Amino acid sequence: MPESTGTDLPQLRRAARFARYATVILLLGMFIGTHIPADVGPHVVHTDKLAHTLAFMALTCSLLTSWELSTGVLRPQHYFAVWLFGTLYGAFDEITQTPVGRVCDLMDWLADIGGILIGLVLYQILRPVFFRILGARTIRAENQ
Repeated sequence: MPESTGTDLPQLRRAARFARYATVILLLGMFIGTHIPADVGPHVVHTDKLAHTLAFMALTCSLLTSWELSTGVLRPQHYFAVWLFGTLYGAFDEITQTPVGRVCDLMDWLADIGGILIGLVLYQILRPVFFRILGARTIRAENQ
């Protein structure tokens, strides 16, 4: 967990719990949304790839936030693990859509991976702002 004073530790724990719940809800929402049978769900064509990119970007940022708030400083292997999870989940998601009458689309999966990569970069950029908002002091340089 980020270095903190005694006063902001409860706030960080609450934020970590919230981030974990938000990540689970986001993942469930993504799975349900992509597994509604094609004849029941909304028919979206031109914004489909953008929706994939944004959803996986949000999932990546949410995973990284909940992981860092729960365990502490993230190292390169943590970022790789999030990338790998997202990439494998995206493939699983595409493959498991066929039983409900949807299409397994390579371009959707590539849009998922693009969203993951954007999320990894965006998290690194916004991370200091996020912890400043939470009131946490910066993490010690030797842990980064």
